[in-house]
Amino acid sequence: MRLGAPPEVGKPPRPPKAPPGTAADCVFAAAPRHLSFTADIEPSPADPTGTRHLGATDALLDLLDESGARGTFFVLGATAAASPGLVRRIAARGHEVASHNQTHRALDALGPAGLLAEAREARARLQDLSGQAVAGFRAPYFSLTPRTEWAAEALREAGHTYSSSVLPARGFLYGHPTAPRRPFAWPCGLLELPAPVARLGPMHLPALGGMYLRYLPGFDLRRMMRRLEGPVAWTYCHPYDIDAAEPFRWSGTLGLAGSVFLWANRGVTARRLRAMLAGRVSVPLGERLEEAWALA
Repeated sequence: MRLGAPPEVGKPPRPPKAPPGTAADCVFAAAPRHLSFTADIEPSPADPTGTRHLGATDALLDLLDESGARGTFFVLGATAAASPGLVRRIAARGHEVASHNQTHRALDALGPAGLLAEAREARARLQDLSGQAVAGFRAPYFSLTPRTEWAAEALREAGHTYSSSVLPARGFLYGHPTAPRRPFAWPCGLLELPAPVARLGPMHLPALGGMYLRYLPGFDLRRMMRRLEGPVAWTYCHPYDIDAAEPFRWSGTLGLAGSVFLWANRGVTARRLRAMLAGRVSVPLGERLEEAWALA
């Protein structure tokens, strides 16, 4: 197998603009012109079949084609093992394949040895399936925190050259409030691309993706686009974030409130992603490393 950089597909076509005057277009008018799409590819926690993410990921690929965008897909190693064709489709359509680790467990549940073993396993499988050198890693739950900074060395030893695992603010689950909000290098040489955040009242939130993109009102998002911190900007989502047709299911792990929160308001995500990408340049994070190193 020949390994190399993400597939060269030439300059991306000029993205189409969102229809002028739409509410979504106004919301993201102040978003950065260079804005990379990223996605965390994993099954929906509420899907008993464990397969709905396959069709939803294909829908994300179609959305990117429509927007003239390319991005980075952080794929769970276990997902790649169960659905190798999905990884091949992502790579064949010109996107970067990166690692979301082997299992969807927070770093503090793994420890250094466990993380190293999982990161190596996932990276080897993703490289084999994609034909790419898998440089990037994103920790589940953005769980690279002050308590798990040891993870950077394990990731570097596993062969990764950059990470996108830090939320540089207080989070509902995990966060690293003292981390820089611009690209930085860990002592071991691993480059970190923190999640872009913006202030909303007393909080700093990663408003470009996930539940924040689904739930924040348009007027708050509009203000936050003008306050965005993070010079290498990227958005993020999961396949289930756009799967509005998934039936509601109560999850004993999440509880009733968590189950409703996971399921509701998915219908806005694809529309907001299209508006965010329209008229902007989206290339994979792996193609922005020179830019990031210059800022580190």
